[in-house]
Amino acid sequence: MFSITPAKILLIAIFALLAVILGFFSTLYAMHWQHIQLHSTIETLGGITACLISMILFTESQEKLDAHLIMLATGFVSMGTLDIAHAISRSGDAFIFLHSFASLSGGFFFATVWFSQGRRMRNLYELRFLFFGFIVLSVSVGLRALLFPDDVPKIMPLFDGKFTLAAVLINITASLLFLVSVFKFYWMYRQKKHIRDLLFACLATLFGIAAMIFPFSSPWNGLWWVWHLIRLSAFLATLVFIFNQYQKRLGLKGPKGTGHTL
Repeated sequence: MFSITPAKILLIAIFALLAVILGFFSTLYAMHWQHIQLHSTIETLGGITACLISMILFTESQEKLDAHLIMLATGFVSMGTLDIAHAISRSGDAFIFLHSFASLSGGFFFATVWFSQGRRMRNLYELRFLFFGFIVLSVSVGLRALLFPDDVPKIMPLFDGKFTLAAVLINITASLLFLVSVFKFYWMYRQKKHIRDLLFACLATLFGIAAMIFPFSSPWNGLWWVWHLIRLSAFLATLVFIFNQYQKRLGLKGPKGTGHTL
């Protein structure tokens, strides 16, 4: 008997999204709508949301010294920081560089689930050094790109009226890293039935799709807006779920921290 499960619902939704994109590919590619303020708003909101998700995961990871959670928290904060810098940057190489490396850093940390799941950090100092170290690195990269946009990076031009091969390869690599993590998250869901693992599998899929669309888009066309909206929707849905789950954990602990955690 056919049963409806959360995994099947998410799988159907993802296939439906791909079908819509493919069905309207030509129309979306031909569309052109430049709205700098809206773009900045979308990217800033997505970046702030990613940072909020990161703080929740970071707080939880400190309780268990969970290497898996701190890697995800670091990936989210790195993506969020670079996305915010991207939102306020000018068009050109720095503009594409910041977005591309935001996706690449996120994909890298998502892919680490293959070796970080089930592991513990040695102590809080190591955990915090990793998290705050990458915050400093991301802020430094973002500020460098904003203050010296013409120097980012001269040896690897990313935009010349259209996305260059380097920009395309960076985003395809990011896409593959996200998609590689999907199989591990889904396996974790099948083993433990934790809905959050399924959420991360879905989130990695959406990020992977967004990065994969990048080579087929051009600035301000319909496909370009589609992958921006996909990423923003994924961030917002994840924040709502993670925040609600975190509230439940706090509620179960009780005022004296004597309850059980999820």
